[in-house]
Amino acid sequence: MEIYSEFMEGDRKATVTRLQRSLDRKFDVWEVALYVQGKPIQRTTCANEPDAEQLAEDFVQGLGPSAPTLLNEHVSNG
Repeated sequence: MEIYSEFMEGDRKATVTRLQRSLDRKFDVWEVALYVQGKPIQRTTCANEPDAEQLAEDFVQGLGPSAPTLLNEHVSNG
């Protein structure tokens, strides 16, 4: 298992890794590991590389519904 790409901003980090599931690469999946202050908070898989990288980028930037938040983070709607 080798890290394919890595995203960092502030105390958030996300890594994207390609996981080989068989000899046929069409069955491979992309694992996205999400970290806050160096601690893993979530691992998820995606079927393709663009989706995995989008999830990772959204997380570190704190964007979109794919960006998990910690329970102690304050969310304000205005």
